[in-house]
Amino acid sequence: MGELNPTDLEGAERPSIATLFTRAAVKHCPRCGAGRLFHSWWKMKERCPKCDLHFEGRPEEGHFLGAITINTGLTATILLFGIWLYVIVLAMSDDGGPPVWFVVATSAALAVILPAIFYPFTKTIWVACEITMNRMDPDRHKKKASKNL
Repeated sequence: MGELNPTDLEGAERPSIATLFTRAAVKHCPRCGAGRLFHSWWKMKERCPKCDLHFEGRPEEGHFLGAITINTGLTATILLFGIWLYVIVLAMSDDGGPPVWFVVATSAALAVILPAIFYPFTKTIWVACEITMNRMDPDRHKKKASKNL
């Protein structure tokens, strides 16, 4: 029951990819939509309280490395957008725009704060990615059985 494949739920339909990611973006289980997946901001429950989905499928392989990658990408994108915006302001203003120290200090603060804000969201988004990429094969039970023969 703890596999990531949505078809493991008896009588369950496979949610669309949009549904998986919409649920994950609000810190809900991508498979069933249940909330309250975190003990605290930093600590995710091991399993979904409703569908028993085991979130950390392979902890020995650095399962949530993808969540860290998503978090880093979001933070870097926002910081690059801010720098790009600063360059545009500098190019369009006659008085030089905001001082460089202000932009550097703001960017440094955001580089620390944003990953902390995104942390739980990127973990559930990564579970949705994992379901989409690796565990959506409806014939995987047949493949496992044929490998065991």
